Amino acid sequence: MTGLPRMYCTPAARIQSIFRKAAETGVARKPNAAIAVAEPAERKLALELLDFGTAVLEAGETLRPHRLAGYLYDLATAFTAFFETCPVLKAPDDAARASRLALCDLTARVLARGLTLLGIGAPERM
Repeated sequence: MTGLPRMYCTPAARIQSIFRKAAETGVARKPNAAIAVAEPAERKLALELLDFGTAVLEAGETLRPHRLAGYLYDLATAFTAFFETCPVLKAPDDAARASRLALCDLTARVLARGLTLLGIGAPERM
């Protein structure tokens, strides 16, 4: 599995970096921000996040943890595309920024939960 844990951990560290920069610049995260999926990468990430429960159940029912690992890989890939195409802190308006921060928060929580289930820790810095 050389290289794969890094694929999971890089997005987690990027998200924590976004949160640190937001705090440094006075951008507050809104805990109940509405999530809008205006861009294709936002939609792909949101849909991927919705599949977490199914991935966990499937991995548990079939006793095949690699299915959860595969899901987390797909989530990390979707986040990377989102990160590259959808500016979070420099979003076009406050609503888009709040939505993208909420997507980052959900992604961080899902990655952390999934990695914990696999016995892998998620770093806050790379």
